[in-house]
Amino acid sequence: MVNNIPDFPELEFDEATHIYRLKGVEIPSVTTVMKPLSAEAYGGIDDATLERAAGRGTAVHNAIENWSLYGIEDIAPELRGYFEGFLVWVHDMRPKIIGNECRLYHKSLGYAGTADLPCVMSEKSVMVDVKTTSQLMEMLARVQLEAYVKGFESHGVSFDGKAILHLRKDGTYKFEPYPYKDPDAWRVFGALLTVNGYARRYKTR
Repeated sequence: MVNNIPDFPELEFDEATHIYRLKGVEIPSVTTVMKPLSAEAYGGIDDATLERAAGRGTAVHNAIENWSLYGIEDIAPELRGYFEGFLVWVHDMRPKIIGNECRLYHKSLGYAGTADLPCVMSEKSVMVDVKTTSQLMEMLARVQLEAYVKGFESHGVSFDGKAILHLRKDGTYKFEPYPYKDPDAWRVFGALLTVNGYARRYKTR
């Protein structure tokens, strides 16, 4: 069981450009690697809607971090329902939050990401990712979670489970556990990583 999330000072993240650098060298993010899959899932949605959804997700994530670290409730009124859903989940599930927005990278495969909310629940360490989208895209969620846990595993940090916490505007939530070992999702991420590496090689020529 994981009780503490390690820090990786060798990994830098530029908030403005959303670029990760490992010892000064740029490496792709999980989000970037997954862009072909995300385009398949969200291809019919206009950019303005996607930007609003991204802004909402960032605001709710920040509110959760402020609450879990400092006990502060700071959320815009129009987003209050999502935060209330989080508080109901905390009341119901009694998680021990052991990390917020945790930067990670894979030692050998060279990708990076930010894990939302690693927790200990019922004496098991669970990689929890928070979503505020109107619908939960399982095909994306499984691949993203698998990439995160494999990144931590490359540093000898193993979780017992993984799950999505889907927060809704009306103050409700859905907690969706996924299999810890998900070879199909890992194969998909590996294929996407191969495509990303191939494209990056030609882009730098």
